[in-house]
Amino acid sequence: MAKPITTIQKRQMSEEEKRTEALAKLKAAVGDSEEAVRELLDIIEQLHESGLLEAANALLKSRENVAKIVVGQLNQKPVTTMINHAFALAGLASSLDPEKTAKLLEHIAAGAMEAYEQTAVETKKVGLFDLFKALNDPDTNRAIRFFLSALKAIGQRLEADN
Repeated sequence: MAKPITTIQKRQMSEEEKRTEALAKLKAAVGDSEEAVRELLDIIEQLHESGLLEAANALLKSRENVAKIVVGQLNQKPVTTMINHAFALAGLASSLDPEKTAKLLEHIAAGAMEAYEQTAVETKKVGLFDLFKALNDPDTNRAIRFFLSALKAIGQRLEADN
């Protein structure tokens, strides 16, 4: 009678066989994605020609030093304050109606340009009587009403915070 099999020996691949198999898999993957590989090689070539590939390589080689510098800079009070302000502004911007904001900014920019052009031509000193006359101008009055309404709303919110 034959002896029963008690252990199964797994075939161990040599390093050369492992390399050959990995290379075959890589060739198959490249063949399946030929267009994507060509585009990737194109991108790498452009990065090399522009010097960005060399810069990225140098950055990666000194990543520990770069990380220390970046973390050191980010931990400074002015930087953290600026980041907090950026987040606050982003939160504010996300709460605004984009159409109304765009229209308001467009009006402000156009008004500022007109004012700039008028002040270049008009050199006459503005007196108190000129200010009273300006209050009767419907355009000036509309703008003053807008800013007074804005100031009132800001004041109400400031009072609510206290």
